[in-house]
Amino acid sequence: MPNQPSNLIHSEIRKTIRHRFYSSVLVTLCGFWLTACTNQEQLPSISFGAPQSTQTSLIWLSEDLGFFKEQGIKLDLHPYPSGKRTLAAMMRGEVELAATAETPFVIANFKRDDLRLYATIGKSNNDARVLARRDHGISEPADLKGKTIATQKGSAVHFFLSSFLLYHRLDPADIKIRFMKAEELPGALATGAIDAFSMRDPFISKARNTIGADKLVEFSVPGLYTKTYNIVGSRDFINSFPGAMQKILAALNKGADYVEKNPQKSIGMVSTRLQFPHERVAALWPNMRLAVTLNQGLLTTLQEEARWAVSSGQIQESELVNGQIPDFLTRLNPVPLAKAIPHAVGLIGVKPL
Repeated sequence: MPNQPSNLIHSEIRKTIRHRFYSSVLVTLCGFWLTACTNQEQLPSISFGAPQSTQTSLIWLSEDLGFFKEQGIKLDLHPYPSGKRTLAAMMRGEVELAATAETPFVIANFKRDDLRLYATIGKSNNDARVLARRDHGISEPADLKGKTIATQKGSAVHFFLSSFLLYHRLDPADIKIRFMKAEELPGALATGAIDAFSMRDPFISKARNTIGADKLVEFSVPGLYTKTYNIVGSRDFINSFPGAMQKILAALNKGADYVEKNPQKSIGMVSTRLQFPHERVAALWPNMRLAVTLNQGLLTTLQEEARWAVSSGQIQESELVNGQIPDFLTRLNPVPLAKAIPHAVGLIGVKPL
């Protein structure tokens, strides 16, 4: 009995300690919950335009696998028929980022100095092809002389066509070249309005399905031209969305790791997402490299295509800056990529952070 008051005191102390402990845990959990809710609400929503192409596979795969969300990024993806149209949409303010081939980026830089290329996310040395009507008397490249070939002006497939004709020693003056929208090409070939077109999938597959493979001949020159797809935004993007580009690139890099470890699953997912024939995606896959990079080879290509744009008359002499093509090194921003994946930057004179 003499110890009862002491026991009661100790019991009350223990109750007080337990109460304070559980209260502290409850406050901490509520804090975590409120922080999570706040973070969820504050996910930056970024509109991202991308062409429906196998070379933009990292974008679609990373979205479907939830890698952007893991990085705390909410992307509002907008599909476009081509990279050129995607870039044009970005320049009109429809989207904040664009995935585009390097050729439209080159031509746009003669008119705008506020565009920035942040990373390459896919490349292929056999993406563009020339598809021709066999029943129009075309069975080999030499038969294209005197024929009408259509393509999308100022795009990667336009540059490929120029390279293709040069490679086969065909004079462009002996060929009628027409410029059309990408989605118009299969129909024009089907009606016979043109004899051939320079393009990529899915437009090649659409033409083959409509016309019949037996009436067509497909020309390719692996290694003639390495086409890249790149992430392009405004100069001010990194200020408008602090840290967002770094997270986007990290998510895409995780997508690249997934592709490397799961090629067959990736082919199936891309085929389903883009609604391309599975066998066609599988045939294109070995010629592609899906990786997040920014290297010297791209800079060399930008300079080469800028000279082509001038020599082909797409850019007038009056559009040159002091008689020179743009300094494309200043139009690349390697900082976000250097922070996200330091080893992915391979530009001469640019050291990883």
